[in-house]
Amino acid sequence: MTSHDPRFARRTFLAAMGVGLAASGCGARASSSRSGTTVPGASFVFAGPAAPASLDPSVNDSLETSRISSQILEGLVTADPSTGEPAPGLAESWEFEDGATSAVFHLRKGVGFHDGSALDAHAVCANFEKWRAQAEADTPWASRTPFATVFRHGRSSSFASSSYGGCEANGEHTVRLSLRHRYSPLLQALTQPSFGIAAPQSIRSGTEGERPVGTGPFRFASADAGAVRLDVNPDYWGGLGDIGSLEFRAIADPAVRYAALVSGQVDAYDQVGLPAFAPLARSGTQVLYRDPYSVSYVGLNQRVPVLRDPDVRRAVAAALDRGAIAREHFPNGTKVADQFVPARFNVDGANLEVPSFDPQRAKELLAGSAYRGESLKFYYPRNTTRIYLQQPERVFADLAAQLTRVGFTVEPVPVDWHDDYVGKVTDPESDHALSLLGWSGTFRDPDNFLGPLFASPQPQFGFHDAGLVTAINRATAMAGGESRSRAYRGLNERISRLLPAIPLAHPVSAVAVSDRVTSFPLTSTGYERFNDVHLRPA
Repeated sequence: MTSHDPRFARRTFLAAMGVGLAASGCGARASSSRSGTTVPGASFVFAGPAAPASLDPSVNDSLETSRISSQILEGLVTADPSTGEPAPGLAESWEFEDGATSAVFHLRKGVGFHDGSALDAHAVCANFEKWRAQAEADTPWASRTPFATVFRHGRSSSFASSSYGGCEANGEHTVRLSLRHRYSPLLQALTQPSFGIAAPQSIRSGTEGERPVGTGPFRFASADAGAVRLDVNPDYWGGLGDIGSLEFRAIADPAVRYAALVSGQVDAYDQVGLPAFAPLARSGTQVLYRDPYSVSYVGLNQRVPVLRDPDVRRAVAAALDRGAIAREHFPNGTKVADQFVPARFNVDGANLEVPSFDPQRAKELLAGSAYRGESLKFYYPRNTTRIYLQQPERVFADLAAQLTRVGFTVEPVPVDWHDDYVGKVTDPESDHALSLLGWSGTFRDPDNFLGPLFASPQPQFGFHDAGLVTAINRATAMAGGESRSRAYRGLNERISRLLPAIPLAHPVSAVAVSDRVTSFPLTSTGYERFNDVHLRPA
């Protein structure tokens, strides 16, 4: 087990908490940077449902990790907060060459890392080399790194054809990224926090998961078991905003997060629980809604022999009342899912074959299938709140009851989220038949959903269809336009026939903010830029 294993990263990060630099600049006084720019002094506390397992988003791209790391690390390209489209980041411009199989990025000059070293082309390529090595590692998680899923890069058993060709420094401030074949959403993919550029020395020292060093508007200050604290970077090349000291606090219980906001202990919190919406509205508290940009689903593991029968998988789908799940366990505005790609891309299949809720049809399918009453282990997470799954224990209880009513025998297997739930349901040796999980979008393209879920062998589903993989990879290479949209509509229809998993909902999520906040730049991905938050004057 290496330091890049997410489970190992969690232990080392938590073990290191409390030994970081002491937090500084937490008062409300402003000061001046070396360039004479006024440095903000206000403090801000943001509460989320969990602590990050690591601060290295290239290994662990959970929302908790990426939200914090995106304040510290910056990518070549950033996402426009309004549209999600690629915008200049550390690269102020770029162009494509060789039939879009080479991208040349021109770096900003005069940008420095928090450790005082300069950003240059060699630093950028050092990061790409690190990501490549992670994807090629002989570990169970290597094929799940963001680099691996974007570039289809890794060990031969996972990916048929890598699109990554290499990174080359052409002078001090020019980077050439080569592709073996075209990947149309390359710029969008590079907007992910997972592609944030870290200082080469932090990579060499192996400490980027504990105390990342980047170029961003905030720098790591300290951490303990319940919070990560950042200080403003007074030498930041961009705008500093209103916040001088930023704390990300972990509060697992949504009711406690609500109470912390009401009492003034925090300034904003994510994942507003269902019971809190009404009292927040009555008090006039600002509640900001993210557009649906995730999908929750039930995975069907075809390594379990009975689930290889399509009629058994269809019976599971027909047994589940997805409409009731969306209404009763997610905020208003959540969409019932009949495919894995959110509606915003306008690639909905016209001939989807995921069975609708029909208990009688489920019983009929079951009666004519290979199922003979076998107990099916159903794994579900406990003690977590995700954008795609706010109340997993309650969702599971309803799903299990619906399956039992049509004749399935369900064996509940609860697993604490922090006991490596994801690792357990994606382990090729796992004995689960059914599993409850989801996926949150991290960049603006349909490949961000179909690529990670279906473009390589998926142990969670015990499923691999070579023709589907080829079709997904062909779609990623197509230029934007109606032909590409038509290809994704066809892919959605094909997946609905194969039914490796059952989509449940495309949920909305919400952030509540105190009256200190005059503007909070909400994004569908959850990677808000806190140097763009505006506060009322003290």
